[in-house]
Amino acid sequence: MIIYVTMSHIMVTAGRPRKSSIDDAILLATAELISERGYARLTVGAIIERAGTNKPAFYRRFQNVAEVVPHVLAYRHGVDTDIDTGSLVDDLIEVQRRQKSLFTDPVVTRGIAGWLAEVEADPELGRPFFEHYLGPRRAYTRVILERAAYRGEITQVGDSAWIADLLTGPLLMRVAFPGMPPIDGALLALTIHSALDSLGYSGDRLPLSSLDRAQERRIAGDSL
Repeated sequence: MIIYVTMSHIMVTAGRPRKSSIDDAILLATAELISERGYARLTVGAIIERAGTNKPAFYRRFQNVAEVVPHVLAYRHGVDTDIDTGSLVDDLIEVQRRQKSLFTDPVVTRGIAGWLAEVEADPELGRPFFEHYLGPRRAYTRVILERAAYRGEITQVGDSAWIADLLTGPLLMRVAFPGMPPIDGALLALTIHSALDSLGYSGDRLPLSSLDRAQERRIAGDSL
């Protein structure tokens, strides 16, 4: 009993742990406010009011509003590091399904223009986004390809960064530019086929059949 009390006292005085409930509240408040108002009108004051916390609690966790964004996205969509279906095609399908969820999230559709404008004005604000969100996702693309090479589905990993860009670029373009068609299964199929072609994949693409049919329906609709 004496040892337990002493250890507990040491743990408390060594530094108070952050309350995960406060972290969650800040991330949830940020997501709600971006969805409602867009990113440009987002302020620390609005976040802490919605989260029911205070500025010291916010600044113990984040330096500024821009730094919250990658944590919000990771909180809502993960960074893909749990994807392992046992097949390259199915892995890529899951990656793209999650990216569709990401790029159709109101946090992204309502927030991307304002966030990009702020980062363009101060590129340093974009560093946390790469470190905490985009970087891990791009790195995991290489893990997926290395597993595929080990299974013999492809002969070499190649440029995994290019494959990540090939999968993400068309979806980002759809959400970033006004007037573009929506992100749908047809687009996902095209991006995955393009990635597989670039990798020299010659195996079974049957799992893509449902997405291919979406592409066929879209083509048929365009021809009417």
